[in-house]
Amino acid sequence: MLVVMLLFSFSVCLNAQTNDHSKEDYKLIIFSDFCYEQFFGNEKISSDCISDTISRTISILMVAFAIMNQLPQIHKIWKSQSIQGISFNAYYTELYLLSFITAYNLYKQTKFILYGENAIVGLEYSIVLCLFIFYDKNLNFNQWLFKAVFFILINTPLYIGLGPQWIFDMTIYINMSLLFMARFLQIRLNCQNRNTGQLSLLTQLQNYAGSIARLFTLFNDNADFSYMLYVLEDNIMGTILLVQIINTWRAERNKNKISYDKSDQSTCEEIKYDQI
Repeated sequence: MLVVMLLFSFSVCLNAQTNDHSKEDYKLIIFSDFCYEQFFGNEKISSDCISDTISRTISILMVAFAIMNQLPQIHKIWKSQSIQGISFNAYYTELYLLSFITAYNLYKQTKFILYGENAIVGLEYSIVLCLFIFYDKNLNFNQWLFKAVFFILINTPLYIGLGPQWIFDMTIYINMSLLFMARFLQIRLNCQNRNTGQLSLLTQLQNYAGSIARLFTLFNDNADFSYMLYVLEDNIMGTILLVQIINTWRAERNKNKISYDKSDQSTCEEIKYDQI
């Protein structure tokens, strides 16, 4: 699956370069010709140029730093050698989501900087799913391989142009359902376990901050409205997960504090007056 996702990400980058029909050239990566003259010339800087430059800068940074998204989660799993509290089905479902949203944006010929992080994060999700082979005793290799092959068979037609047009038109709505399903599976598992296990707070914070920033860039670029709704849903579900992790962290901190206080109190009671 990891090799396939590497090839998948590479093909996405190539397709993005051919499908991005933006007629506007950029200087210093983030400045359009018009805005460059305003920022570095004698012209008055307009609010549109400021917002466009900020939006493009955020988009480029999101794509560039997407590689850091799942590294805290991967490191935490590797360090603890445990996937306790992490839902395989949630990650697997969200991998479909990332692939479908990439295919949808390629179909809509959206600028690569407005969705490129999805391809990169999808690669990282596949690494997390590979770790389940080593640390999940309930998942055997044949089950994992079946899911990997099924993923490839479902997604390949979307990237080689074999799928009918109505599938691409429905992709964003399928993604909304997949997003809800993936996040619901993880939220439900957290509620059942009454903790968030090996879920990384840093990774969830990055996801939350990234979804907020992406929503801003989409509004600024007048992107597809359905895609905006999808990102808004991502914000809402991400907020719930973040609250769960913070509540778990607070509960564990209070529990450790109470245990420490009781231990300290029992130690003091054992001290005799003649020892003072």
